[in-house]
Amino acid sequence: MKFNRNKVLPAAIALVLSPSVFAQAQETELEPVVVTANRVARTADETLSSVTVITRKEIEQQQVQSVSDLLRGLPGVQLVNNGGPGKATSLFLRGTSDGHTLVLIDGVKVGSATSGSASLQDIPVELIERIELVRGPRASLYGSEAIGGVVQIFTKKGPQPLSISLSGGTRHTFEGAAAGGFGSPDAWLNLATSGFTTSGINARNNYTEGDRDGYSRNSGSVRGGGRIGEKLSFDLQALHTEGRNENDGSPNSSDVQQDVYGGNLRFVPNDNYSSSVRLAQSLDASRNFTNEKFYSRFDTRRSQAAWQNDVTLSKGHQLVAGLDYQYDEILSSTPYERSKRTNQAAFAQYLADLGAFDLQFAARHDKNEQYGHHNTGSAAAGYTFSPALRLRASYGTAFKAPTFNDLYWPGAESPDLQPEKSRSSEIGASGKRGDFNWQISAFRTDVKNLIAWAPAPTPADPYRWAPDNVSAARIKGLELGANQRFGDTKLAASVTFLDPKDVSGSNSKLLVRRARQSARFDIDQPFGAWSFGTSLNAVGKRYNDAANTVKLGGYATLDLRAEYSIDKEWRVQTRIENALDKRYETIDGYNQPGIGAFVTVRYQPK
Repeated sequence: MKFNRNKVLPAAIALVLSPSVFAQAQETELEPVVVTANRVARTADETLSSVTVITRKEIEQQQVQSVSDLLRGLPGVQLVNNGGPGKATSLFLRGTSDGHTLVLIDGVKVGSATSGSASLQDIPVELIERIELVRGPRASLYGSEAIGGVVQIFTKKGPQPLSISLSGGTRHTFEGAAAGGFGSPDAWLNLATSGFTTSGINARNNYTEGDRDGYSRNSGSVRGGGRIGEKLSFDLQALHTEGRNENDGSPNSSDVQQDVYGGNLRFVPNDNYSSSVRLAQSLDASRNFTNEKFYSRFDTRRSQAAWQNDVTLSKGHQLVAGLDYQYDEILSSTPYERSKRTNQAAFAQYLADLGAFDLQFAARHDKNEQYGHHNTGSAAAGYTFSPALRLRASYGTAFKAPTFNDLYWPGAESPDLQPEKSRSSEIGASGKRGDFNWQISAFRTDVKNLIAWAPAPTPADPYRWAPDNVSAARIKGLELGANQRFGDTKLAASVTFLDPKDVSGSNSKLLVRRARQSARFDIDQPFGAWSFGTSLNAVGKRYNDAANTVKLGGYATLDLRAEYSIDKEWRVQTRIENALDKRYETIDGYNQPGIGAFVTVRYQPK
């Protein structure tokens, strides 16, 4: 990426040294503990990764209605939406494709094996306890899909007082949720439920239907766990979401369903060793209709098993090793040549804490029934000069397995497709001084064997399209951010510079729908029983097509929020979304919501 040093570096230095804030969604007093980056608990600094943690407190403070709204504007994150609430939403993490981000719910991989991505729009925000976003490759620990990074969503768990929330607002939007748990560390149960409905907006411009395309969703979760004696513990989980989504075109409505079921058994015989076994299954299902007549069906069931062992070799030295198994099965009205496949994997990770110096190495071998064997690895190092300055560097390889659509779509079967492969390198620095935190990351990702669908006519079908491993991408980027408190005032800012290029042809082009610049700014200020906040999100121009001929203009949106604490248990919140009524598109021809106002009442005992 050709950065102009006279412009970018002074801007970076100014941001790092200024009293602004990076939206890490965490309290500055305590370093958050992260599980996703290393499959074991580590503080954010110890992970040697670029990490964002979004807590339940932040989720409620922002008053958003979707996971994509929570992630919007965070470093390296760009989002594309097909026309408003509940519509298909794509996450481009560090400029990689939507299918290059692994999504986990409570440790369970979710998503469609046909489309290759997860349905973030169908995950209920009110059932979420926290989110961990890890940027950079993690295939050496998780296997396929973790090229750009990993998003892990944790649902509510453990004994908690009953909490209730009711919301309503523009576009006939209503939401209600309740959650609570009881018990003790030896035996506990948590129950949560939520319902959401909106009349939505007209999803597509200049479309004959011209009506509002609504969305509704009902969700529930159950989590329980406890101990059996001193050395054995367990937890069980179940999440169910079902909804109705309206669209323009054909099909023009869908019944959607997301399920996650799992159980984990953990054995800890002493302070130096623990072993855990997890069994789980996820479901991603849709039934699609045109004018209420059946059109198509696509279901993905992923059965998963994992055995992980954490061994403390000596003080400051830890080994994490285990086995993963995954069985994908699709049930579809479309007759695929094959509808099942298995993946077996073994992984190992070494973590070393040598005082100011930290090291991490990881390796994984995947054996897939369809494409054979694949090896990935990563290495990272960090050095802490003082709390005000920590340096880190990392390198990792990753891959994305072809989807069933890529391999076996009727009429375009391509069973010899190979996985998409990547190599990523990153250097970063971070520091803390009082209530001021900052960090900067520079990275490069090269992806080859990218699968692209292109015209492949035959005499029998002159309009035939088919996939092939013909594309390549080179993505360079710079992420900057900081956070600061001035008394009760909390400020936050982040900026991402990106150079996402398709380098498969003779003339490189920008990758579809990726912007070169994006930024976010937040400020929150309490005044006694009141608190006020605002969020500004800005995204630069993009192109809607690979040839870079259809331009999507840059945009900025402003959200305003306020909260009033009636007493220790009751709060009233209000939020104005897109307060300046900015009109913009993230996909050519698809609308985004204009100004909207929402009110929420929360009951939550302390």
